[in-house]
Amino acid sequence: MVIGDIIRVEDANTYLVKIPPDTQKERIGRMVKIEKSDETIVGVIKNITHTIREELIPYIEPDKQPKYAPFNEDFRNSYYVIHGLGTICKGSVRYVIDSPPDIRDKLELLSPDEMLEFHTLNGKPSAAYFHTSRDALDKTLLLCIAEQVESVCTECRPMMRLVKKHLRRD
Repeated sequence: MVIGDIIRVEDANTYLVKIPPDTQKERIGRMVKIEKSDETIVGVIKNITHTIREELIPYIEPDKQPKYAPFNEDFRNSYYVIHGLGTICKGSVRYVIDSPPDIRDKLELLSPDEMLEFHTLNGKPSAAYFHTSRDALDKTLLLCIAEQVESVCTECRPMMRLVKKHLRRD
């Protein structure tokens, strides 16, 4: 299920995704994916921002907006801020992103099978991206990721319990 389109790539790990106005918004901390031709980028919804196209508001009186801008009565826009965690490429998992996605690539929810695959490295449970993402993601976001992984991947439960215990202690 597509939940948005990439409209800006700030760096290899940070993307801005426009949320279609008629879709239900996902929660912060939800794990997502971006399919590319040769790999899948796995990320997390880091934040949701809401903006108003301020350049139009001073020029159109509120009561005249439906008349002069009937195609867009609502000037609000919502965006997901996505933080990339790593890639899955032909069954191989890497916790680094060498090539960011392109503009207009689709953002989708990560399936339970893909979540299990992303958290398995050489046949063993792994979440090495937690250490490298610790500066970019706040503690509550990391806890949310750990809870998702724990609920989906039974093999990862002991590891995620330790991760959560360590995060709560800091």
